[in-house]
Amino acid sequence: MALMTSIRERMQIVLWALLILFLLSMTIGGLVGGANIIDQLFGKVNPQTTIASINGQHISPDRFNNIVNQQLQNARSGGKTISDLQIQRARKTAWDNLLQDVLVAQEVEKLKITASNEEVMWHLENNPPPFLTQNPNFKTDDVFDMNKYRQALNNPQGDEWAPTELFMKNTYIPNYKLQKMIDESIIITPNDLKVEFIK
Repeated sequence: MALMTSIRERMQIVLWALLILFLLSMTIGGLVGGANIIDQLFGKVNPQTTIASINGQHISPDRFNNIVNQQLQNARSGGKTISDLQIQRARKTAWDNLLQDVLVAQEVEKLKITASNEEVMWHLENNPPPFLTQNPNFKTDDVFDMNKYRQALNNPQGDEWAPTELFMKNTYIPNYKLQKMIDESIIITPNDLKVEFIK
């Protein structure tokens, strides 16, 4: 009998504590735009502003949705019908690309890999990236035309090359350098070849 009384008394304390937490959550949550106060207290992210966090870098829903929409637009341009399966593929591809971009950018920053203006010009002149070699404006008979490309590069009409130069300096060349570092660090020993041959 004493045990039941003790449990009842403790149950009242638990219920009051739950009621206070609920009211506190409703009050403070309303003040911060309906956010869940428990998540805020424990450092969880707000799903309205962050759908994922990659090594501490928050990814917004807008950023992810823009990439998904670009994937779907590319599919439409290719004449594909947009189905539920196509949307799922676009979301998966968008996530994979976003994850890779963020991880590569973080590694580039960690290793302090940069590109000089001279490197930007050298790559533009001698090693144009795929988004330029696939540009229809630089093709003749559906094949990349280096002469047509260099003519456009050497005779700008204004500052139309500025965004490309910025992208090359801040993203493309540092990523290219990182990939070269990774490729050069891969060493295959005679023993590795022997093991693979036996397999």
